[in-house]
Amino acid sequence: MKALFRIFMACAAIALIGFMFFNTPRENEPLKGPNANSNIIPKNELKQPEVGAMTRPQSGMSTYIGKEVKKIVSKYGKPARKEPSSFGYEWWIYNENASTFFMVGVQNNIVTQIYIAGEDIDAYPFEIGQKRDDIYRMTIIDYEVSANVGENIFVFSMSEEDMQTRLLVKFDGIFAQLYIDRETGELEGVRFTDSKTLALHQPYEMTYQGELVTSAPPSSFLQQEINVANATQLDDLINVTRIHHDLPVLEMDESLEEVAKMHSEDMKVQNFVGHESPTNGDLKKRLETQGIIYSEANENLATDYFDAIEAMHGWLNSPEHRKVILNDKYTTVGSGVFLNYYTQIFVEPSSQKLDSEEDSEIPEENIDESSQ
Repeated sequence: MKALFRIFMACAAIALIGFMFFNTPRENEPLKGPNANSNIIPKNELKQPEVGAMTRPQSGMSTYIGKEVKKIVSKYGKPARKEPSSFGYEWWIYNENASTFFMVGVQNNIVTQIYIAGEDIDAYPFEIGQKRDDIYRMTIIDYEVSANVGENIFVFSMSEEDMQTRLLVKFDGIFAQLYIDRETGELEGVRFTDSKTLALHQPYEMTYQGELVTSAPPSSFLQQEINVANATQLDDLINVTRIHHDLPVLEMDESLEEVAKMHSEDMKVQNFVGHESPTNGDLKKRLETQGIIYSEANENLATDYFDAIEAMHGWLNSPEHRKVILNDKYTTVGSGVFLNYYTQIFVEPSSQKLDSEEDSEIPEENIDESSQ
């Protein structure tokens, strides 16, 4: 009997450890964007790079840059959403499906930038899914790229990391930012932009001569709308990314969105970047507070990215965050943004929750009348 009792106790201990492990959210280090360490250096006399611009494409979505947005509407229809940004322009979101996903930056009814992630959208002279080596063969690449806004000169310098995953290419009158998957070497997204918007974003280390390009800070009310917009864009971008990698889409959950939003705001207000809040605790406690039941959970955190597009590509090219994004166990997601603090929570629902959902869907005729 003593032997059986010992075996029973050992099995119980293993089960308890297993339960604690599988129901404990996993964590990785928060990701800081390249803008955290980018230098913005004024110069009295600035020498521009000698490498010139490539001929501007005569076809594809980049031809809309600088034109009235009604030309896009006439071809692609009205967007699913129009959302504010921190830079004064609106984002028009076309998210009918992943293969045709794109976003249009619009200011004063003029197209200032276009971000393309759908493989069926014409990104000429590039293609979504195109290999990095092929891009290098067909494109003039230099680690320094200059842009002129009026009489002001801006020179952007790419790091070694940028040269592999975030290329900047200059054409006559426009620029292309190429977001490349480090692991596969494939093009995940393209952002075509005019020079003013590029200088406004300051996406790379930058020297300049003249005056900086700036936008008026948004009001507190508008900033709330911008936060919601960035979170919604993260929700779009995570599923476009997963489809690119042959994974099922994630379902959005309002409770998770609330937890993510609260944590992003908490990081800013409490002046920390991490998974454990001084006031609200770690992810496990934050999920329990909202009554969220799960088998496994994780979250990606980021700061110092200027928009959701940059944050998502940053996560994808960080090995630990990539594992979370491309984990096929997760079925549910919630995103939250506060200023430039980004949180995205991933959950595998527990069997307890799934069972309760199935019970709630029992047809009325199968319910015992005596219990009604």
